[in-house]
Amino acid sequence: MDTASVTVTTISIIHVKNAGKLRALADVEVVFDGVEMIIQGVQVRADGKSTEVSLPTYRATDGSWRPAIILPDEIKTAISDTVIAAGLEAEILRVKEESLADRCKDAKESKAGQE
Repeated sequence: MDTASVTVTTISIIHVKNAGKLRALADVEVVFDGVEMIIQGVQVRADGKSTEVSLPTYRATDGSWRPAIILPDEIKTAISDTVIAAGLEAEILRVKEESLADRCKDAKESKAGQE
């Protein structure tokens, strides 16, 4: 099985205000074995529980939303990680503070596992 080098870089990330869970739109450069491709309109959605990065979509003739590009999971994961890092750096996203209740629960489970 052949392997190829892939590099993912966030070119830009723009904060989107007053758009529900949509927090940002990013443009990403993906280089496959020296061949450059730019993906525009990568969406960053976040709420108090999770953050999700999704590739651009379009509305099909039947009214459904379809992916504009289909990539392997490894590349989608690399894009997601890179865009989230850029969102954190730009202070569009933030690391969720673990609640005191979560820390107590984790400590209790850890202690129970040691016994």
